[in-house]
Amino acid sequence: MSDLSSNVNRGNSHPKEISQASELNELRNLLIGPDLKDQFENTKLRSEDVSRVLPQAIQLTLETGDKTVSKAVVPTVEQAIKSSVNTDQNILSEALFPIMGPAIRKAIAVAIQNLTDSLNQGLEHSLSPQSLGWRFEAWRTGKSFAEVLLLRTLVYQVEQVFLIHKNSGLVLQHLAAPTAAAQDADLVSAMFTAIQDFVRDSFSVSDDTLGSLQVGELTIWVNEGPQAIIACVIRGNPPGKLRQTMENALERIHLVQESQLHEFQGDSSAFEPSQPYLEECLQSQYQTKQKKSSPLKWIGGAAGILILGLGAWGMWSNHERNQVRSFVDQLNQESGIVVMQTAKKDGKYVISGLKDPLAPEPTDLISTTELDPDKIDFHWEPYLSFDTAFVKSRVKSLLQPPETVALDVDANGAVEATGTAPQAWITQANQLAVRLPNVTRFNTQEVIPVEAGVLTSIKTKIEAQTLLFTQNAQLVPKQDAKLKILVAEIKKLTKTAKTINQTVAVLVEGHTDTSGSELINLYVRETRAKAIISLLSKQGIEKSQLQAVSIEPPEVANSESAKISKSNRKVTFKVIFVNPSDAD
Repeated sequence: MSDLSSNVNRGNSHPKEISQASELNELRNLLIGPDLKDQFENTKLRSEDVSRVLPQAIQLTLETGDKTVSKAVVPTVEQAIKSSVNTDQNILSEALFPIMGPAIRKAIAVAIQNLTDSLNQGLEHSLSPQSLGWRFEAWRTGKSFAEVLLLRTLVYQVEQVFLIHKNSGLVLQHLAAPTAAAQDADLVSAMFTAIQDFVRDSFSVSDDTLGSLQVGELTIWVNEGPQAIIACVIRGNPPGKLRQTMENALERIHLVQESQLHEFQGDSSAFEPSQPYLEECLQSQYQTKQKKSSPLKWIGGAAGILILGLGAWGMWSNHERNQVRSFVDQLNQESGIVVMQTAKKDGKYVISGLKDPLAPEPTDLISTTELDPDKIDFHWEPYLSFDTAFVKSRVKSLLQPPETVALDVDANGAVEATGTAPQAWITQANQLAVRLPNVTRFNTQEVIPVEAGVLTSIKTKIEAQTLLFTQNAQLVPKQDAKLKILVAEIKKLTKTAKTINQTVAVLVEGHTDTSGSELINLYVRETRAKAIISLLSKQGIEKSQLQAVSIEPPEVANSESAKISKSNRKVTFKVIFVNPSDAD
């Protein structure tokens, strides 16, 4: 349309042309109208229309397998990358940093590992018999030791990789390993092509690709693509995965450089971008030295285990000895046990010494520890401990004191007995106690005989008795019962006193009132006392135990004299212990 407009503008010089242009403008206005005209002429509107359909159009193109879009985009992308690098390198470096860093570290790690493996192999074989043999081989063949070392430790190595144009047979790219002796790549390629043609023509194989070729120690693996062939020269026995690596490299090269392969006219410089894919095929693998277990390691391990076992056994034995030593200290602190010796015999500890029969049993004490009772034997010799508790226990066991007697033993072996007990027990205890070992003295002075208390009770009853008389020396009638009780108590007193070797006497006290002369009253008091003594002796009481006594009447007031005079006509009694004891 712009051309038409320009033609119209330029047609001022010819009337016929002017007329045609005018007609065309008129026709255009009729067909597209002023709105469509503006849309066609406005580049911004057109760009917006294209941007809305461009993604779908690219997607449809990719789905159909058409690669024209990719080819058209690649130069633009490359130019955009170059422009971005020239403008600001940081943008692209920051974008690639997350993947470049790990890739660089991985490459460095692989290179260092290869170098380390090589050094290790050289060191390991530097002085071994095998190394000496390889050195001799290197001297004999004229090769370097490193070359022989690599050959003998090599599992496989891809020494050379050829990228060959399929139709022309020319070498597109050639890579060789640093340790490989590379030949002329074009010559090798030509020979390979010739061999491949020879095989195909001679044997009429249906598959027109030679998959592998063996030449001496070398093996040639071939992978063929639509436009190119990859051939790897391999030394050793390659793994099957190398085929997959070659196949992947070939596919990528065909994808990236398809146009160059189709348009190849003998310039191989266009295939330099394919080198990274070919480098992936330059693989190698060396033998991993199988570490043999050295006898010294076994000996060292056994020695270590033995030392460890001895250490554990020593620690356990020391722990057990400490337990036994602690238990012996515990025994020595017990009263009545003296440990004289501790020894170990036949895997058991033997503890021997002296033991009082009253001491606690060591077999019971061992249950309070962590020791195994089956590993402890005891040999005890009997002895008597002078411990005060044991002395007291032995005194009690021998004397069997009544519950009313308490015993106390001091450190010198003196035994003090207190309380009440029968005189017979007191006498026997005095005889037996001193026979016990370490009993230096047995004191029963603080023990009150039970019989003494009985004497006191009888004494009280006898002294409570009163026999009344008339004004003369005649007993008041109806006092036979009192007299009978009195006789019985005196007899009991005499009998009890004999059990404790106590001599007693009964004073028969005669009383009178104050009437009359004292001379007559004295006669009356003595007469009354003798009368009672006579009665008592007739009842079986020894006269030697009885003694008449005259008791003068007490001084009383005149108003009370008559009453007191009648009650004072009596005989009373008083018990006297000839050898006074506490009962007196």
